[in-house]
Amino acid sequence: MDTIRQKIVDIFANNSIDVLSVDENKSLIESGIVDSMTFVNILLEIEESLNIEIDFEKVDFISIVSLKGLYSHIVAL
Repeated sequence: MDTIRQKIVDIFANNSIDVLSVDENKSLIESGIVDSMTFVNILLEIEESLNIEIDFEKVDFISIVSLKGLYSHIVAL
């Protein structure tokens, strides 16, 4: 697992969320893994940890609510 993906997984794990136990293509919110507020807080942690900025006004939120989508978006930044 590459470093960025591992950091994302670790941040979820630090919030007691095991994202590796769900299909990486499924919405973490619709699957009931996290609620939307928790997801946004985790996104803020990811930004801080990776020293990046996710432009919430330009990002298609639906495209980043899966582990695969989130990872792909971050790698593309």
